[in-house]
Amino acid sequence: MAIAFDGPPPGPRWGYFTYDIGDDRWSWSDGMYGLHGFEPAEIPATTEALLDHKHPDDRVRAYEVLETAVRTGSPFSCYHRIIDRHKKVRPVLSVGRGLADDVGAVQQLVGFIVDLTDIQRAETLAEVKSALVLIAENRAVIDQAKGMLMFATGCDTDTAFTLLAHDSQRANATLNEIARQIATPGREQAHDVQPSDAINELLDDLRLARHCAAAQPA
Repeated sequence: MAIAFDGPPPGPRWGYFTYDIGDDRWSWSDGMYGLHGFEPAEIPATTEALLDHKHPDDRVRAYEVLETAVRTGSPFSCYHRIIDRHKKVRPVLSVGRGLADDVGAVQQLVGFIVDLTDIQRAETLAEVKSALVLIAENRAVIDQAKGMLMFATGCDTDTAFTLLAHDSQRANATLNEIARQIATPGREQAHDVQPSDAINELLDDLRLARHCAAAQPA
């Protein structure tokens, strides 16, 4: 029994479809046309139109998924990209299944396509924001470690950074890891220990003190 669409799709980024296999006839919801950049019923809904708007790198895979669904009627899902009439690339997810008659022959495919563009953009923005926060935190730790080196040894900022970079390479550790060891030594200090003494002790532990000494003028 054919399934008809009743009312508009649940959102502008969704589109529903049915495909009557025997008649080779598609029915697209308004949302399906919208996803492809068309007004409702502006073009014929055909297999060719559907495949023509698949991204070239995804076209063969999408066709194979469609062909398998027509043959077996099994539920399917396919992540791919479409290129609408305005040349905009949209990542989408198509989901559907086959409907069979009483003897098990697949008569119709039904399903929907959802646009993932906004979802991916939100994820990307979140990742960028997280990365920027991490960069800022790492920079703050490195600047703090440089300041402690400069305070303890009297070297300038460029020399302090060179010392951090040198020890990072020698210890096969990241610059941030070395900086955190200096900035957050993780040890209890006696109240009568001067800051510069404590830092110099830490520098000795990290085998940086000799580099600092070599960097000072004679």
